[in-house]
Amino acid sequence: MHRLLIVIAAASLLQACDAGTDPAPPAPPEPAPLAEMAPVQGFAHQAGADLFGYYLPASDVQIDNLKLSHFHLGRDVDFSEWEQAQGRGATNFAPVMFQFDDLSSPTIANELGGQTPEVIVRVLPTGYGISDSVVRFVGQDPTLGLVTFEGNFIRPAFDQVRANGGDDIVLRGTMTIGDHIYEGQSFSWTGGD
Repeated sequence: MHRLLIVIAAASLLQACDAGTDPAPPAPPEPAPLAEMAPVQGFAHQAGADLFGYYLPASDVQIDNLKLSHFHLGRDVDFSEWEQAQGRGATNFAPVMFQFDDLSSPTIANELGGQTPEVIVRVLPTGYGISDSVVRFVGQDPTLGLVTFEGNFIRPAFDQVRANGGDDIVLRGTMTIGDHIYEGQSFSWTGGD
């Protein structure tokens, strides 16, 4: 019996010594998730911010037959009117919206003499926050689902392109369309016709 106690004690001591020599250190704790921005609610813009134009995607964004054509930002007065009407304005145009071309539709001549798909889908906002540095957008479409964009203007490039032309990237952010996420989605700028 005495020998059995000595063997058990020795085994316990050896086991305790081995516990500190485990070659695999414990895994570090998972990092806490980044704080998410509050959801976009309502309609707000920075008065006097001159952002009018059409923002063209630098890379293709396409869900089935719907391909992103551009992102539009209107004039200050367009934003003010939309906000006063609390988003109950025109049903096919807003001061901030994403336009998609339906590539499966027939093409027609546009006002510049080029060809464009006959069917377009415009995602109008259910909420936005626009300033001269940040764009936050949320909208809903029956086909595409929830569409969001959180982006930042690249001010030096934006100012240069507005003054001198060019196709530099002026806006970059994360766009979601349904369950598709486009991180680092970039846009160039044009003033239109």
